[in-house]
Amino acid sequence: MLSQPLIWIVDDSRTQRKLTEIALGANHRYEEFVDGPSVIEHLTAGQGMPDLVVLDWVMPGLNGDEVCRFLRSYPVTRDVPVIILTASRTESEDAVDALECGANDYVSKPFVPQVLRARVGAVLRAAQLKREADLERRRVTTINRLGRALFAASSDVDEILDALATALVTELCDGCAVALLPGPIPSQIVSRHRYGHAALLESVATFTEPVHHAFATTQEALATLPGTAAGYIRERGLRGIAAMSLPVRGLVHGVVTVTRDAPEPPFDASDLAAIETCLELAGLAIEAAIRLETERATIRFHEEMIGIVSHDLRTPLGAIASCVELLGDASCEGATRDGVVGRIGNTTRRMTGIVEQLLDVTRTRLGSGIPISRRPAGLQPIVNDVLAELRLTFRETTFQQVGENVHGSWDADRLGQAISNLSSNAAQYGPPRGTVTVEISRIGDAAEIAVRNQNAGAPISETQLKTMFDPFKRGDGTGHAKGLGLGLYIVQEIIRGHGGMIAATSDDTGTTFRISLPITTD
Repeated sequence: MLSQPLIWIVDDSRTQRKLTEIALGANHRYEEFVDGPSVIEHLTAGQGMPDLVVLDWVMPGLNGDEVCRFLRSYPVTRDVPVIILTASRTESEDAVDALECGANDYVSKPFVPQVLRARVGAVLRAAQLKREADLERRRVTTINRLGRALFAASSDVDEILDALATALVTELCDGCAVALLPGPIPSQIVSRHRYGHAALLESVATFTEPVHHAFATTQEALATLPGTAAGYIRERGLRGIAAMSLPVRGLVHGVVTVTRDAPEPPFDASDLAAIETCLELAGLAIEAAIRLETERATIRFHEEMIGIVSHDLRTPLGAIASCVELLGDASCEGATRDGVVGRIGNTTRRMTGIVEQLLDVTRTRLGSGIPISRRPAGLQPIVNDVLAELRLTFRETTFQQVGENVHGSWDADRLGQAISNLSSNAAQYGPPRGTVTVEISRIGDAAEIAVRNQNAGAPISETQLKTMFDPFKRGDGTGHAKGLGLGLYIVQEIIRGHGGMIAATSDDTGTTFRISLPITTD
């Protein structure tokens, strides 16, 4: 107990109530009730719970045995200890009746103060030991239940977070909110509340650093926590709150906020230790899930790289080998020889492009990223140079540049590579004799480049939009997929290298790739 035990004295005699209070001494807190109905009204109004009820047997309205039966039937007070006092029912069978109705002890009036104090002390100690045993059972049960749930969740981070929050609110707390900040996995928030107040809980779960508060009253909680938490505090009667870090060894940063609501007591040291154990188990599970996904991605990357080397490079090498054989033939002269040499040149350039893409993607996989060399430049000349080159390749497509010339510090070659890739894709996947528009604008402190076309068929699906910037994604199977599937991935990395972002949208009117670049100057 955090403070002196609270004892309710229920007796229709004011004198007897005072005598009982004097006999029990100053080591307790007291509330007095004149009859049984006032006790029931107080409880059903949610006005708090006592640590012990000292109950007169014979009273107007409801007798003490009837009040005791109600306390035992009411879930909130089922375990509250009760001592029945009586001056008129002092026979042996009366003591049996008192105990059978749910009382913990029975004392005859007039009582000896020392005897009453001793009996009250014994009942309170027994109740405290029972509470501690129940809490320890709940702690152990929670840890065991969470362990089984984490084993079933395997490498699914969403299921791990749900298992953590669900296990904690089942036994150890009333509310639990888990917040993961962006990192190797997307940011996530999971909220659970034992009584369905998960949405309200999020107004309390605003801590970013570890904290622990215990409150004796609602007013104390309101005075301590930010105003955003007032709704939850008034609704639930907050008694305890703790914000704790989710340990995942630097891979992600997470904060778990747990609450205890009235009439439950605040968290004690043993509660917090059990919750920390649960967080450690969940942190290990998340860490294992992240590492497993990283290993799977590495294996996929290696397999895809092997496929590229064995297929995409073997084909042009075979073509070069055939051309070399033709050049060795004495009959290969004149225009034929020139054509073979031209084919070798084209194939060599294609292989060079493949190798450069593989180098770029390997740099990003190793964590160094695509190198960016910034110089002061305007975006319009970069776009105009790119579109001039593309007009020679896509003769039936109309390329147009609109908007303003935004100046900043860019890597012109890399940005040109990104815009060229997006614009050529727009021409390739657009309708014959279609139009590709590149629009430049300035929005606040950022430059925006939008590359848009008209769709030749149905818009790009939401599923494809979610994965189109992943490496080795080759088109949509419509016959246009001739590259390695690295183009959009490299575009994204170039934009990231500039500190920007890229996103794609698609509907019946067309597809738009929108680049946002922070404007910086050297």
